[in-house]
Amino acid sequence: MWLTAPLVSADAADAHYQLAKTLRAEGRYEEALTEIDLAVTARPTYAQGHLTRGSILRRLGRYDEALNAFERAIQLQPDDGRAHGLAGATLLRLDRPKEAVKQLEQATALEPKHTNHWLNLGVAYRKSKNNDAAIATYQKALKIIPNDPELLNNLGVALRKARRYEEAIQAHEKAIAGDPYNPAIARNLAISLRGAKRYKEAIPIYIKAIELGDGGPADLLFDLASCYEKVGNTKMAISTFERYIKAAKGSDPEAAQRAQHAVDNLKMR
Repeated sequence: MWLTAPLVSADAADAHYQLAKTLRAEGRYEEALTEIDLAVTARPTYAQGHLTRGSILRRLGRYDEALNAFERAIQLQPDDGRAHGLAGATLLRLDRPKEAVKQLEQATALEPKHTNHWLNLGVAYRKSKNNDAAIATYQKALKIIPNDPELLNNLGVALRKARRYEEAIQAHEKAIAGDPYNPAIARNLAISLRGAKRYKEAIPIYIKAIELGDGGPADLLFDLASCYEKVGNTKMAISTFERYIKAAKGSDPEAAQRAQHAVDNLKMR
């Protein structure tokens, strides 16, 4: 009996693991957690079981427990880049970016072609107040994964934060060429053009971002109105500010009031 016990436990662990994955895919996370708990109880050294347990806990918003599960998976299988990547992503959720950097550096070293590891590493550096390192991270990633729109978009944002507007514009233009219907990329390109005081070029990109975003957030309308004002198109500036006021007055009445003052000043010209 003693000789066959480990085999029985292994079979039970695999069965619970497979069922947990099925339940997770169906969005039945509490049931999936019950099954994966049974899997790792049957086989405590089941690295993939702990990894899956962590992913389910993340879905449930239980980030501290998820991190513990990912760290256990890393202890059991230190060369698993996905485990390091998920640990890093969870640390970001917990607002612990400096710790996230360490895990995500490991993840990018182990799985250099996994885009999300690089994206999260750049975010971790930015949240750690190290924007230069974020720029370098995205640039390094793009040598491995050339022309990736998400990496280019994030690079552009980091360059814009450094007030390197022309370089940011170039990054966003490459990103939008690869993903022309992405509202976030269009938005960031428009913001960078506005930062570079290229207002006339920014206007159609703001319009595109708003259209792609199904109306767009109110601040895009404010920026667009400001661009119209900068290029001397008073009629469109007033019209767009009025759209902004209508969109913002419920959520941000003070901002809506400031926009109304802008409209009043424009009408006096």
